[in-house]
Amino acid sequence: MAVISIGNPKGGAGKTTLALVLADTLATNGARVTVIDADPNAIIEKWAQKRERAGRDLPYRVIPRPTQAEMISTIDRVSNEDEFVIVDLEGSASQMTSRALARSHMVLVPFNLSPIDAELAAQAVRAIKEEEEALRRSIPFRLVRSRTNAAIATKTAKRIVDAINAAELPLLDTSLVERAAYRDIFEFGLLLSELDKGSGQQVENAIKNAGELAQSVVAALREEYPA
Repeated sequence: MAVISIGNPKGGAGKTTLALVLADTLATNGARVTVIDADPNAIIEKWAQKRERAGRDLPYRVIPRPTQAEMISTIDRVSNEDEFVIVDLEGSASQMTSRALARSHMVLVPFNLSPIDAELAAQAVRAIKEEEEALRRSIPFRLVRSRTNAAIATKTAKRIVDAINAAELPLLDTSLVERAAYRDIFEFGLLLSELDKGSGQQVENAIKNAGELAQSVVAALREEYPA
């Protein structure tokens, strides 16, 4: 089992999209997955409710809004049952976030390629480092470029990536590209594989990007935990 928490103090950084796309791809490829929706906006819970109302099966378990007191016991329970536990964290630092980080094998920090978002991602990294000090153990993490343009890399984006590399911060190999398909799975309560593929290459490109992203996350886990 692997517990993967996804966090960033900034709204709109792509936390929930990353959680949903990663869970979708892992489950589609046969993994047993649980998503813990700890975000007060409960977007993944609402996505699951849309599927249930439409009579569609849930491809993975969704546990909505555990309380602070329930967080550790919930993670411990489901991590003994499933191969991947993905925790979509609330934006602000909190005791609940701290407890999730304490149980995480990997923390993913999505950020948009803008100076403001990069600074807020740095705040998330500092919070992870503080938790490491409290726990006296390392908490592996990866920064994840989110909502990137598949065709154009701006000068600002290149500068930010160069600064991350210069600071020797771990950056996931694959970015989460801005795709209409990722918005559609929220809106319609669907999986990527259930979207209409009659609109050119858009859905296929999203599925390809999601697959590459999931492979990068698994590779990062294997790098941190060779056994």
